[in-house]
Amino acid sequence: MDLITVIVIVSGLLFAGVAYFIEDAFDKMLNPIFRLIGLKSSTGPLDIIADYNDQFIELTIINNGKGKAMLAAVQVVGENGKKEFPVPFTSEIEAKKEVAEKKEKELRKHFLSEKIDQGSQKTVYLNSVKSAGCDLKSLSVLDMDGKHWTSVKE
Repeated sequence: MDLITVIVIVSGLLFAGVAYFIEDAFDKMLNPIFRLIGLKSSTGPLDIIADYNDQFIELTIINNGKGKAMLAAVQVVGENGKKEFPVPFTSEIEAKKEVAEKKEKELRKHFLSEKIDQGSQKTVYLNSVKSAGCDLKSLSVLDMDGKHWTSVKE
């Protein structure tokens, strides 16, 4: 490689790094303002109440925050210590039966798209059979900011 190529590569990497940090700084400064006027979801505190039975797990997610909360996923630690993300079903009936992969994607998108208003709650259901072998004490909900909200067993 010649000197010009090395200079161009190093310059490109430096520019990308600086742009990333500037974008991150603006994001952190402007998010509180966007949340106040409703352009960005606000998070937590969230209370997660889990009710376990043989056929499904009922999760009630209560938003005690100052604004709307937007959720990303439900997370549980599997038997091998690996993080797993069970499908959040909208009803008990769906949680009890097998669904196609296409339907699972739709259910995940639906979970992502719904915001929980301040003081409101949302209920989702997990398939107990698919969660078998998982450490249900590790059950948590992730929000769009990457925060984990752990469940309280009912």
